[in-house]
Amino acid sequence: MTHLQESWFSRIAGQGARMLRTLPPEFAHDVAIRCLEADSLAWFPGACFPGAAPDVAAAASGPDVDLRVSVPGIGTIPHPVGLAAGFDKNARAIRGLARLGFSHMEIGAVTPLAQPGNPRPRLFRYPADESLINRMGFNNDGAEMISARLRALAWNHESCPVGVNIGKNKDTAASEAIDDFLKVHDAFKDSASFFVVNLSSPNTPGLRELASPAFVERIAAAFGPRTRGLWIKFDPDMSRDVFQELVRATGDHGFAGLVLTNTHRVASPQAGGQSGAPLAALSNRTLEWAWEVHRGAIPTIGVGGMMTGRDIFDKIARGSRAVQIYTSFVYRGPWVVAMMLRELKEELRRRGFHSVAEAFGSYHA
Repeated sequence: MTHLQESWFSRIAGQGARMLRTLPPEFAHDVAIRCLEADSLAWFPGACFPGAAPDVAAAASGPDVDLRVSVPGIGTIPHPVGLAAGFDKNARAIRGLARLGFSHMEIGAVTPLAQPGNPRPRLFRYPADESLINRMGFNNDGAEMISARLRALAWNHESCPVGVNIGKNKDTAASEAIDDFLKVHDAFKDSASFFVVNLSSPNTPGLRELASPAFVERIAAAFGPRTRGLWIKFDPDMSRDVFQELVRATGDHGFAGLVLTNTHRVASPQAGGQSGAPLAALSNRTLEWAWEVHRGAIPTIGVGGMMTGRDIFDKIARGSRAVQIYTSFVYRGPWVVAMMLRELKEELRRRGFHSVAEAFGSYHA
């Protein structure tokens, strides 16, 4: 595809994304999931034709800048941009999402039992801020149904690793939360590439309060050797001292790494978790605090506030081995991965780096 053709298709896709944004947010999301589940982008005029999507492989390759990254426990992937948990909660759209170029993705959050989540409306757009606020409440089909769906797909994790975000049911007591985590893990142990324990959603009562060094130790004790395959996702709203204690506990007990961060808890203009551009500074701050503890020894995946390739660079420079996006996908449309990779390459070139690996941790140099 020529650059002119690619620009044309990108404009059409952008128009389709803007059209979806005229619909109520959760309804628009459901429409997108259904189209991606069918492995079709027909909902964007012209985008269903073979070769219509910008070539992500071409965007990621090049003799001068190497975007490949190696993430312990996940593997070597062609570029750092993955899809965050919360978009494909029920593993319905994995094939379609992979076609859009994500290097890895996280499904869920998944709980042992299916649950409807919080009452609607529970997802809100704020375009002026490039942000979303959600209070979804871990709505999902439950571990049994979702794991069966993933097994039936017989997914090739070498092409795009798919991990599971593990949550607890709303009605599960805090004292039994680890039992829920174990149930979800066991349901996916033969079908998922990696696991992320969610201690950070602001929309499940009492969940964030579980985030303590003692509880991290209890998780490690319950999972035993399987702890090496677990990441933990924390929130951005803790004090520095509390957060760094958790980072130390995660490293001391042999977890795979840290996913930083979940959404920022807000009460206005809606109660829930805020994602998008306003989250960038908070998310980056936690990466800086984490680096002060682990100096690059604990793998981290950066999440929160990345709307451009330069924002991705900021995460990598602060020590992220890879990143995951969500809100930029909503606002920039289906070709967001290719666009952000080009922007990332431009930023790396501008700063004199020839690879993502060279830029890793450079903020702290």
